[in-house]
Amino acid sequence: MTGYFQNEESIAYKHPSRIDEVIETIANRYIADNPAYPFQLRAYSENGFRQLKDGRYDLDLSAKHPHAKLGQNGYLYAMLWSDAEEGVQTTISVKSPTFLYVNGKLIYRSAIHEERHSGARTSLSIPLNKGWNAFLIQLQKTPTGFGCVFGSASSKWVPLHFMAPFAERVGQGGWIYSALTDEALFPEVHEPEHHGSEESSGIRWYPERFWDEREQSRGVCTRIWGRDGGDSGSFNGMKAYGWTKLQVREAGTAVLRGRTSGPIQVWVNQTLVHRQDEPGDVHIEWRAAGGRCCDIIVESHAGREDWGFVLEAEINGRAEAFSMPHPVGGTEESWLYLGPFKAAQAMSPADLTDVNKLFDNGGSGVYWQLDSPGYWVRPYLENRLFGRWNYHLGVTLNGLLRASRLLRRTDIKQYAAKHIGACARMYEYSLFDRDQHGYQALNQQLVELDSLDDCGSFGAAMLELYWDTQDASLLPLIDIIADYIHNGQIRREDGAFYRGDDTMWADDLYMSTPFLAGYYKLTGEQAYIDDAAKQFLLFKKYLYMPELKIMSHVYDFKYDTPTYVPWGRGNGWVLFSLSDVLEALPAAHPDREALLAFFSELCAGYLSLQSHSGLWHQVLTDAESYEETSCTAMFTYAFAKGVRNGWLEPEPYMDAASKGWQGLMRASVDHLGNVHGVCRGSNFSFTEQYYKHDLLWVKNDTHGTGIVMLAGDEVSKMMAQ
Repeated sequence: MTGYFQNEESIAYKHPSRIDEVIETIANRYIADNPAYPFQLRAYSENGFRQLKDGRYDLDLSAKHPHAKLGQNGYLYAMLWSDAEEGVQTTISVKSPTFLYVNGKLIYRSAIHEERHSGARTSLSIPLNKGWNAFLIQLQKTPTGFGCVFGSASSKWVPLHFMAPFAERVGQGGWIYSALTDEALFPEVHEPEHHGSEESSGIRWYPERFWDEREQSRGVCTRIWGRDGGDSGSFNGMKAYGWTKLQVREAGTAVLRGRTSGPIQVWVNQTLVHRQDEPGDVHIEWRAAGGRCCDIIVESHAGREDWGFVLEAEINGRAEAFSMPHPVGGTEESWLYLGPFKAAQAMSPADLTDVNKLFDNGGSGVYWQLDSPGYWVRPYLENRLFGRWNYHLGVTLNGLLRASRLLRRTDIKQYAAKHIGACARMYEYSLFDRDQHGYQALNQQLVELDSLDDCGSFGAAMLELYWDTQDASLLPLIDIIADYIHNGQIRREDGAFYRGDDTMWADDLYMSTPFLAGYYKLTGEQAYIDDAAKQFLLFKKYLYMPELKIMSHVYDFKYDTPTYVPWGRGNGWVLFSLSDVLEALPAAHPDREALLAFFSELCAGYLSLQSHSGLWHQVLTDAESYEETSCTAMFTYAFAKGVRNGWLEPEPYMDAASKGWQGLMRASVDHLGNVHGVCRGSNFSFTEQYYKHDLLWVKNDTHGTGIVMLAGDEVSKMMAQ
């Protein structure tokens, strides 16, 4: 073995000299492992429990049961999916005696000091089974409270999407809660069956799934949005939309009949088939083609006394049921509803069938709802990687976009564009989702934008996509990222970027400067490239170790010292980013000579530490630490770019870049395109032991997949010139 697998399993064994085929194999493997699945739409009741700003659930029964007696019990119940058998880090804060059962086992029981200090957080590491895991919380009413706050220890990075249990609610988002009991009903290992029937559990569960009899007598829009001005008021010129589907199996006469409480318009597959200006009976006929599904959209205007419509369908005299126009988990409803809008607002039927947008109602925006009490439709991001927003996926997507150019494969570009586009299209919705439901169910890092990690890398990938597509829909979000990095990110008095815990990380040069250089290229505004150039000189002041010509990973301003640990990937981020900034830097820029000198010094330092295999080590100066893939790819990338642009002498750097690439093919990438030896996401330490023994490598970690493709692309360009 030369690396992480047998020699015969390496990509070099299959493609000893074809860089393009190596990159293609990596790209194919990544895309196959991470299909472009859409967001999952789920029913979610606002009568359940909101999430707090930190993403944890505020599981407070005081408001749900305001007349609860001291000593009474209540239960909270939810399911959590796990792709693997693993542990999840959570925290809990209790307001009363609390018992947490997971998969029938008591995991946590509150202590009296926790019950007296409701703001205190207790950390819980919870073991999960692969598949569904049942979470049951028993609470007891006391004079000081009746509830707890529970959820992920870091919702921004590891969001936990709890789902409702029981067959009747499968697919519904959020926790459910029970009626009050005088005695404990579910002792250890005797909790209700989460896949069983809610009715057979022996207790009533909330939030309610159906309207009461009084609400059922009202129009559907009145039920959902109420009356403007109260029950005795009017609806003041409002309208809303209903959307459903009708399956036409055989060609013939399709009929819709029912009633409306006010003016109505109906479209079938975007063709207006009916308009009615007065309340009353509705009768619509059209000739329907067989073997197709019809989108039916109803525009309903408020009437004087009520608001809504009721329709039934038949085809060739046979009653036919409507169906949900887009899959929504956790409901048996067949209509989606959108509103309210002012009657004068123009709306296109074609736009109304898009579930990947927030709709403008002249206020905070609106999204789809259900004809159930307090139930919204809510998109959830449940893919492991596709559609997520984080910095290492930014690097991965960047690698895929460069690969698509090298290989001339538009399908790879389309895959990356789908990923980036899914995040960009749902940005406005994500802000709405946070405000409406307490915490967003997608785009976590972007919505909680408070660090360079949250935006710079992914923003650079967006710019890379923009060069290829000229997709103007990306620009508003690119502008938001630029404004945050240039104007919002915290800085030292000298202008250097640093973090809220009073530290400076070498990583942050990648999280900022390539984007700033790209934004300069986009806008021509000098301030952005000036800022990028300045950051390298400032970071050099704090992190550069001149005796080795390499960088410390972190500077801690609390102790006014660098850590003096030369972590491989931290150094890789620096050189990788500097090579990108130099490529964008104007020839006459006042900092160009200083940055070229810095680049040369760093390259000399890294060159001296390259191992015989062609790879670099996790701790650059420790030959006993493991050979790490992502830093090797970044040094290879920068050496190749340096040679290609004339910043470095071909000898010895062309040989070093070639040696680095060959080492990656032999030791890091197997014949299936799996990338081995990539250090997982890091914290930092003042000792090398953490990096060497605790910060271990992961297979197919996205901190390295895209970087390897980028390295191959640069080596290919170097060889071609």
